Amino acid sequence: MAFKLRIITPERLVFEGEAEYLSVPGVEGEFGVLSQHAATLAGLKTDGVLTYRVKGQDHKVTITGGFVEIQKNTVSVLADAVTA
Repeated sequence: MAFKLRIITPERLVFEGEAEYLSVPGVEGEFGVLSQHAATLAGLKTDGVLTYRVKGQDHKVTITGGFVEIQKNTVSVLADAVTA
C-alpha cells in the first residue's frame, strides 16, 4: 500500500507522488513511515538523509532542517533545503 508524499522547500517542489516507505531524520531520532501511519508532526534534523521508496526503488536526498506532517495517509516534508 502507498501514501501520498510531497517534499517541498521554499524554492521548489522536490517530489510529489505515491510512495511505499519513507525514512525521516527527525530531531528526536530517525523513524519510518508506511501507509496509514498515525498523525504526526515532527521537526527534522538540520543535516540528515531522507529516504523514500517509489515502485520498489529507494531515493535519497539530504535535507537541512524543517518539519514533516503526517495526516490522513498524506505526508508533507517541508524542508529548509534539499540536495539530491
